[in-house]
Amino acid sequence: MRTTRALMPRARQDELVVEELPDETLVYDLKRHKAHCLNRTSALVWQHCDGRTTVAEVAALLERQSKIPADEAVVWMALDRLGTAHLLGEQVTLPAERARYSRREMLRTLRRAAGISLLLPVVESIVAPRAAAQASCISLSACIAQGPPCGNLPICGSPGQCCKNVQGSCGTRSC
Repeated sequence: MRTTRALMPRARQDELVVEELPDETLVYDLKRHKAHCLNRTSALVWQHCDGRTTVAEVAALLERQSKIPADEAVVWMALDRLGTAHLLGEQVTLPAERARYSRREMLRTLRRAAGISLLLPVVESIVAPRAAAQASCISLSACIAQGPPCGNLPICGSPGQCCKNVQGSCGTRSC
């Protein structure tokens, strides 16, 4: 295992809601309205993004905690995925030898270890709807009966149509 002196970036702290669970860490990004689920590997890497710890140190810690041989490539892959999810303070630039390190190559490298699927870093992300988008639809008759402001709610049973102001009263328009 080749050692790199690269320091870990800093984890983003602002506008995040973090909930740590036994097997995963949930992170809600208030700025982008996205929810992220980090598996143990990604959560451990993210928790050690302090700008002082090296990639090699995190790889060693990961190996000790998982009891599975861990290469620095696992940490770099986690950093790449955390960066893509905007959970790091600055964008990570992968070293030239890691830039092309795909998941398939990672599996080949780690194939000798039992339980490699537990070691692979996973960051699952979903877009969370804004509160206004959570509202239920409105019937066409209820839309027409209400006065402005019309609320811009979707019309039940009419995909792509919303209740909007049409020449001073409420009617249907494209969303």
